[in-house]
Amino acid sequence: MQRRRFLQCVATGASVAGVAAACPPIIKAEPTRSETDRSRVVRFAHLTDIHLYAKRSAAIGLAKALAHVQSLDDPPDFLINGGDAIYDALEVDFDSLKEQWTLWKSVWAAENSLPVRHCLGNHDIWGWDREKSKTTGKEAGWGKAYSLEQLGLENSYYAFEQHGWKIVILDSMTADDETVYRGDLGEEQFNWLKDVLTSTPVETPVVVVSHIPILTVGDVGWSRELAQQPQAHRMLRHQDRGELLQLFRQHPNVILCLSGHTHLTEQIEIAGLSFINSGAVSGLWWKGNNAHTDEGYRIIDLFDDGSFETEYVSYGWEVER
Repeated sequence: MQRRRFLQCVATGASVAGVAAACPPIIKAEPTRSETDRSRVVRFAHLTDIHLYAKRSAAIGLAKALAHVQSLDDPPDFLINGGDAIYDALEVDFDSLKEQWTLWKSVWAAENSLPVRHCLGNHDIWGWDREKSKTTGKEAGWGKAYSLEQLGLENSYYAFEQHGWKIVILDSMTADDETVYRGDLGEEQFNWLKDVLTSTPVETPVVVVSHIPILTVGDVGWSRELAQQPQAHRMLRHQDRGELLQLFRQHPNVILCLSGHTHLTEQIEIAGLSFINSGAVSGLWWKGNNAHTDEGYRIIDLFDDGSFETEYVSYGWEVER
């Protein structure tokens, strides 16, 4: 099975299923059959970097995003939360952590009726910045445990199948003494991923979802800051990207890698594999859009021939002034 070549079409004033989005890029993987012969088998929405908290009307914003995606003329089958669900857990005490997750569960229970899959983000990890969180690392639920419990996850990485496609959810974060965390699967998870891809039939196309981008050029806007703190690169992209690219080359049915973290929309193609970033529901942490990326989410359509189409959708959030 050969990877599809990717074509980017920018549609002025385009829309997803009749709901307007401000000039969203539409990405298409070239189908192996004519578009009239292929059938869409999966539609999902990737909502990432929500950063929910009790300020700046963030709960109202999330409710609006959920209402928007569910009211599409052609709604998705399910949602993927791409990580950084809450505002921050790295630097806070337990009371703040609990308050944020209580609000999260309340909004989702009231405003969403679609199935949801979850990916962990760096800001979902409690207390890894021990100095600011005043934690010791021995507290119940410290690290990833409490957030995994709130999301109903037994493990921080897993895979599932959906109508002939496999979707792999990764855990991007490894603890780092110097930078608190870095983008890295670690040996155990990397070996698990190798086993998953090896055991997946070559005719089954694969989508990989990580919070931190495996590849990104989104850091070019922070060149001056990164020159002063070069170690910060560890937090912005996967440090094991070379190993991951080599692994993906051995498995040409890996078609698409989705990510969040940078709050930017981005599309990179390398060796026929597409790396797409899905902006942020929160924009610039609920303070407006981020580098001309509106608050939004991504719709992904998967087809029975291994091709896909995707569009970034703004849900029309007006920032609190």
